[in-house]
Amino acid sequence: MNELERAGNGVNGQALSKPKTLTSLEVYDLYGSMAYGIILQILPQVHLAQEVLVSVFSSPQLQSCNSYPFTFAACVIKLARAKAVEAKRKLTALAPIGEHTSGDASPQSIFDLAFRQGFTPEEVAGKLNISKSEVLRSFHEFFKSYRNV
Repeated sequence: MNELERAGNGVNGQALSKPKTLTSLEVYDLYGSMAYGIILQILPQVHLAQEVLVSVFSSPQLQSCNSYPFTFAACVIKLARAKAVEAKRKLTALAPIGEHTSGDASPQSIFDLAFRQGFTPEEVAGKLNISKSEVLRSFHEFFKSYRNV
């Protein structure tokens, strides 16, 4: 048997089966705390974060995660972040929070603007009066600092 045949047969010659479709409750049990942690980073108000968490796991988009090309966890992370950023944008439209100035262009601050506040790299560059390549380089530095911990 060659490598391709072994890969197609799964473990011990048993055929690989299609992954089981998870219900919303099963997904919540598996990934609820992870999604809540991500939402809390973006929306530190507990009651708002809980509302967003409910909207993530009651969303029809959650069922599309069953066919997501990456891991189910990556899909839940993406959905939780999108819902939290959307809620934060609605909240800041009602009561704008303080703007970042060009004085704070640390990798942590740049990551905060992009991940927690939902700005694109172009928007971050404009807010901080730096180039997009500097923003992307700061992302790299931010992740590199966590890799070495």
